[in-house]
Amino acid sequence: MLALVRREWKEGNMDEQRSRKPLAWRSRAGGALAAVVLVAGGGLGATAWASAPAPRHAEKSDSATVQRLADTEEIRQLKARYFRYLDTKEWSKLAALFTAHPTIDVGVKYTSGKELAENTAKLLGAAPTAHQGFLPEITVKGTHASAIWAMEDYVSFPPGSSYKEGFHGYGEYHDTYARINGHWYIDSSVLTRFRVDSVPNWTPPAKADK
Repeated sequence: MLALVRREWKEGNMDEQRSRKPLAWRSRAGGALAAVVLVAGGGLGATAWASAPAPRHAEKSDSATVQRLADTEEIRQLKARYFRYLDTKEWSKLAALFTAHPTIDVGVKYTSGKELAENTAKLLGAAPTAHQGFLPEITVKGTHASAIWAMEDYVSFPPGSSYKEGFHGYGEYHDTYARINGHWYIDSSVLTRFRVDSVPNWTPPAKADK
């Protein structure tokens, strides 16, 4: 009798173990499937997040920043040409840098770029000059802009001039600009000098004939 009870207990225990194995396999399989779904879902979510288009306000902000940087660079080059044309005596190009009715005050007031160029040409002739502008503070607002430029210049006057000495000056320009038909022009320019030192007029030696 005791042997029969032990045999029945073993058989029942074995049946219970066999019945548990499929449940355990199904549990592990279900867990693995859930993990796959979570990973796949996360991957799809990450992909969707990474490829989502930028908000429109961000695109507009980026576009405005790029335009402002482009405008700032064009204004830098505009003022650089102003200084260069003064020293290379390219008077018609100097005049073309201004709007049609600018305000110009460089110690003498002018009402056009052409008037500035013609009078400066008469005053300086071919005498050597050196004009520099640097450390610009440029503010762009749509089609208008303003800037403050530190400046330094070294000016000689030609032989026969009423100015017996040249000068070495330091100061700053306060400018405004206007963008017209996609290009920037000087709309006003006011020069303030902080210091002026007298220097001898200098005439460069004549170039030897080749």
